Amino acid sequence: MNYQEIFSDDKAQFALSYELLALLRWLVDNNSDALKKLIDHSVSAGLHEELKKIERADDPEFLHDIQHGITDFLTVMETLLIEVVSERIRKKKQYKHLIPALEKIDSTICDSATVNFSLEKATSKFEKNPKANPKELLFKELLRRWKSSDKMKN
Repeated sequence: MNYQEIFSDDKAQFALSYELLALLRWLVDNNSDALKKLIDHSVSAGLHEELKKIERADDPEFLHDIQHGITDFLTVMETLLIEVVSERIRKKKQYKHLIPALEKIDSTICDSATVNFSLEKATSKFEKNPKANPKELLFKELLRRWKSSDKMKN
């Protein structure tokens, strides 16, 4: 059995979700430098030895392992994507009760990075202490991180 026979076998098919395909495409289009660094690190950390084994490409067991490796990789990628999206949805629901407070923040005085970081910190503190006032936690975090500009000093 050769490479084509294993991968063209009808039993060897698998399906990819559109979300996973979108992630893979986005990574290629937008994170090629990060992917290159990841590949470089992988080669340094032992991938080079794995690549030497490709000479055994006529070994059916090796080809079977490769096929399962691809499936495992795609399964992990999809699982991680689902976890990240679910976490973002959960956080957005947590932020809903803070929207009125966020709308009162003057973006000319406090930049969005400070607001976002403060929001994340306040939310994590609220998770640890659900009895706390979320708006108060947010405003404390904002004050802790806010740096006045020269315009404010005049």
